[in-house]
Amino acid sequence: MPKTDVLIVGSGSAGIFAATWLTLFRIPFTMLESRPGPLKTGQADGVQGCDGAHSTVRRSLNYHMLGDSTDTVWGVMDIYPITNFPDIRRKCTIHSSAGNLVIIPREGGSLVRFYIQLPAGSSPKNTTLDDLHAAARAIFAPSYSMDFAATSWWSTYAIGQRLADHFHADLRVFLTGDACHTHSPKAGQGMNVSLQDGYNIGWKLSSVLSGLSPASILSSYVLERSKTAADLIAFDRELTQLFARQEGYEGEFAQYFTRSGRYMAGFTARYEDSLVTDLAGSEERVATGFSSILQHLISRFTPSGQDPDSIIEPLLVLSSPFLSMSDALIPELFTPVTGKWRMRDLHKTYVDDEHYNNGHGHAYEKYGVDAEEGAVVIVRPDQYVAKVLRFGDVEGVEALFKGSELARSRKFVS
Repeated sequence: MPKTDVLIVGSGSAGIFAATWLTLFRIPFTMLESRPGPLKTGQADGVQGCDGAHSTVRRSLNYHMLGDSTDTVWGVMDIYPITNFPDIRRKCTIHSSAGNLVIIPREGGSLVRFYIQLPAGSSPKNTTLDDLHAAARAIFAPSYSMDFAATSWWSTYAIGQRLADHFHADLRVFLTGDACHTHSPKAGQGMNVSLQDGYNIGWKLSSVLSGLSPASILSSYVLERSKTAADLIAFDRELTQLFARQEGYEGEFAQYFTRSGRYMAGFTARYEDSLVTDLAGSEERVATGFSSILQHLISRFTPSGQDPDSIIEPLLVLSSPFLSMSDALIPELFTPVTGKWRMRDLHKTYVDDEHYNNGHGHAYEKYGVDAEEGAVVIVRPDQYVAKVLRFGDVEGVEALFKGSELARSRKFVS
């Protein structure tokens, strides 16, 4: 294999998202995949271990997965059910003397996912699809019938929650996804959190290799995602216990699913301060929203020859009445000339007011921003809020970018 800037081992969700960022920055990389397909195909400056729970990269580093597992075995299958059960298109749990089952409606209006707790003594290796079908029928019986027009996918697993003892080696080799955290697959936890891992390391590694950011920002991947993984495993333990028992009170299951949705989307993540996050320097009572940063910072951190919004994209949300606004009142910072045709970009300014076509978003109210004071919010490439400041706090904005971005004297890969 020829030398490459980045070697990505595994083409799962974390690997694909990391590769997406490298592609956007035109950073050369090679992706290795052992499964059949077009990715079959040394030496590399950086390696990402995205190769799953049995990670070869992790084992080659002699790193270990710490945690525990249970004897409880669950089956999961995506099916097209033929049934008279009335809530087949609703998220719900069923508890019966024959076992427990979780229903998750899938996309398309017909596909449904079943998670089925299998009887004690079951083995994932010895369980068949017929076993899953029979278990599901027994749980619904005798009140409801259950048959299957088709099964598009199925699997079995023993629940285990484990965390790698290290997430990196010398900030050159990084573990992501199931290679560094394993848990039950319920509620899309594995894929969604792995996507966030890949997105997190992807934009940071791309920024470093393109000369935009110092290598020191890479340590924030370990700081941020190791804590997120530990939080995920703790949450998974609670969720697994809930699925296996009756509700403690009415609505408990619905509350957990609401929490899981926010968790899987990354809305509950709270990162410690680093070069790319500064909550300590944020104005806590100025809530989140979108606003501007100053022109000299844009030009200072934008490589020569690149569009002015290629590194730092300013968005403006105004509280002024819509009918009183004029393009002439909007600073040039928010109407940059960009793209192949060198046209003004008119999609960076928003007015938080009633609109004849789109209604009213009430952004200031929902985000808790005082319209008289305004706010400046710095959002990272992975959509995490890095810092919240009072409008006009130039020093506060500059302080964050000084640590995470390099001045434009560095070469930009194009």
